[in-house]
Amino acid sequence: MKNTLTNLTRRPLMGVMAGALAVTLSAGCSSAPKTVDEAPVVVPEKSEQEKISESTGIPLEALEAFEEAMVAIEAGATERQTAIEALERAIEIEPTFAEAHYNLGLLYGEIDRNDDAVERIQTARELDPDVFDYTVALAKAYAENEQYDDAQTLFSEVVARDPNNLVAKNNMAVIALRRGEEDQALRYVEEILREDNVNVGALNTLGLVYMERENYSLAKYSLRKALKQDEDNVDVLNNLGLVYIQEDNVPLAVDSFSKAIEADEDYLESRLNLASILLEYLDYERADAHFTHAVRIAPHHCVANLGKGASAFAVGEHEEADERYRYYIDECDSDHLSSLERLAQLNETHLQRPEEAIAYYERLVELEDDVNKVANYEASINFMRSQLEQQEQQPEPEAAPEVEEAPEAEESAEGGEAAE
Repeated sequence: MKNTLTNLTRRPLMGVMAGALAVTLSAGCSSAPKTVDEAPVVVPEKSEQEKISESTGIPLEALEAFEEAMVAIEAGATERQTAIEALERAIEIEPTFAEAHYNLGLLYGEIDRNDDAVERIQTARELDPDVFDYTVALAKAYAENEQYDDAQTLFSEVVARDPNNLVAKNNMAVIALRRGEEDQALRYVEEILREDNVNVGALNTLGLVYMERENYSLAKYSLRKALKQDEDNVDVLNNLGLVYIQEDNVPLAVDSFSKAIEADEDYLESRLNLASILLEYLDYERADAHFTHAVRIAPHHCVANLGKGASAFAVGEHEEADERYRYYIDECDSDHLSSLERLAQLNETHLQRPEEAIAYYERLVELEDDVNKVANYEASINFMRSQLEQQEQQPEPEAAPEVEEAPEAEESAEGGEAAE
């Protein structure tokens, strides 16, 4: 389910830049009188970043890294990792660079590195507590990290500072819904809709409340009403697709997810949902294309890597499947039984790596409760060990002796050459 917290905007250095541009340049001026023949002193004009660096005290290298990150962000999700690395470099150079911490936190949140997102945005807020955006962003980061009490406290602070902030109120409704407090979520939403009866965020959340209550007719009504206000809203389209899934209406679900992707080709949730449907209905090539795109825009996303592992296996890309399943086991869930089983099968059958297959089967024996499966795993282990022992016992084939050419043959060959 997509319980959507409102997206946040990034903070470029616009305010700082304006101040820096107002700085007049006096370097190189001289009060001494000039003769007629004296050439004027040419003072090279400083770049915008040099002016900002002088005005703020932020090292030029950090500003250049920040600018590189902003360009990468504008390029879209496929350049997200470039942006992350540039911002990490910026705060390494200048640890008090609040805007860099903030933007890095937003990017971490986009790839589900929620602990890191909280840490970065928290740092930005500590460095500059008067920036309202940082408080809102930290509340959202807390919510995404399931720190709901902290999120609720901060969103309450936001509403106290700005009573007309309907976005914050809707986020409080989303938090209540995530905590299973449907009645509280409904109260928040109704309060918003009394002030703005076509508020897209509130209608979206209302649709989710009804979906939780399995009232799919009212869920669809709310979401369709939201789409009348914003037909390309990807969150609403995605959630409408989820309602259709609950109703087993796969064609309309596919249509909704596809529309979301058309509106934003890098919208991860709908791409993953559509890919999962295609995989289930054995359309492996199209599923693999969607999972490939998902991993490209979110290389650390657990579900994207798991899905890519499944689709790669289905289309016969066994090394790729092995890499994705390994990532999921190493970074997401080390006890995921189906991934461990697939890794064991890949290494036993397709990749011919029996030692690694044995290690995965041994892990499955430790975790699996089904005695029949355990017996099969142990049988596979014993069979592969037996094969490995036989290979070790087989003597290495002796090298064939070199055959020297007979003298007569050499003489004959020489004679033939002479005759020619």
